[in-house]
Amino acid sequence: MKTMVELSHAFLQEAMHKQAIVLDGTYGNGSDTRFFLDQPVKKIYAFEIQPELKPKTIPSSLVWILDSHAHLDRYIKEPLDAAIFNFGYCPGLDPSITTQASSSVEAIQKTMQRLKPKGRLSLVLYAHENSLLEQQEIERFLKTLDPRQYGIQKITNYLKKDSPYLFLIEKRKSAKKS
Repeated sequence: MKTMVELSHAFLQEAMHKQAIVLDGTYGNGSDTRFFLDQPVKKIYAFEIQPELKPKTIPSSLVWILDSHAHLDRYIKEPLDAAIFNFGYCPGLDPSITTQASSSVEAIQKTMQRLKPKGRLSLVLYAHENSLLEQQEIERFLKTLDPRQYGIQKITNYLKKDSPYLFLIEKRKSAKKS
């Protein structure tokens, strides 16, 4: 079976094209950014709060930003084709440095405002010390969305209680009027 990140990448791949603008909202070890670099995209925004994770070399298509993903509106002005967030902490580093409920929900909201019609967003949620509150707040926000504007699927590992789970979100072309 594929991991949640592999499922995310497969989902996002359909939104990739030569002029695509994409976002890695939680850079970490850079695996999602590397995925985007292997795709035919024009520009990649990557956010990280830990300066030691800055890549040694930065390709011209990558805009690496040392700031909270909640501030993405300060940097991203153009519409997004795809985005990914991995909520939790960076494996191999201090597990007390985690994503936080309020900034995570704010970043999701701002990302969704910037998604193009048919744009795709992947949210991978991992268990960590503060994850229950973060997961509840993210799910509470997602439940408020208009199903005429967004399609959302939740994927879980049914047999593992604390395993990562995934939301796949696609912005619809336009809201249908009732």
